[in-house]
Amino acid sequence: MIKQTIVLRKLSLSLWIARVLWLAPVLLFALGLYLGWSAYRMHRTWQEGISAVAEITELEISQRVDVTYDYVNLRIRLPDGRVLERNRLSLPHTLAPLLRGRDSVEVRIRPENPEDVVIVELARAQWRMALIQAVMSLLGGVLFAVGVAWWNRLLRRQGDPAWRTPET
Repeated sequence: MIKQTIVLRKLSLSLWIARVLWLAPVLLFALGLYLGWSAYRMHRTWQEGISAVAEITELEISQRVDVTYDYVNLRIRLPDGRVLERNRLSLPHTLAPLLRGRDSVEVRIRPENPEDVVIVELARAQWRMALIQAVMSLLGGVLFAVGVAWWNRLLRRQGDPAWRTPET
């Protein structure tokens, strides 16, 4: 009887779920690190990038409530004469209307990595939003990890509550 209980305890769905849930805080930490890196790159591009003028070729602003990001297509003329096209650069829905009705914007671009383009007017808000989201993700990961650790500890010490016999 004891051996059968141990086998059932090891095969418990609650134990399996408790172990798999460790993936959630790991993913939140990874997301937080990625967002932090993105915020750092945006800030660095904003501060150290070369200034250029970008022509707005298309601005897509969605009027749907469930869509939180809008898009802009830019044609960037660099000081050395090169022209770069950046399509579907995402913008937070709250910042996109600031570009409505404009033909061009000032951007900063890092020559060593031309993929990094920031619109000067929006850079401060965007890098701060990315940093805030990174911090929220890291804090969420910590809280989730504490909850998962507590649940795993409870299951390890007391066993799965589903397999306990009711007290009389």
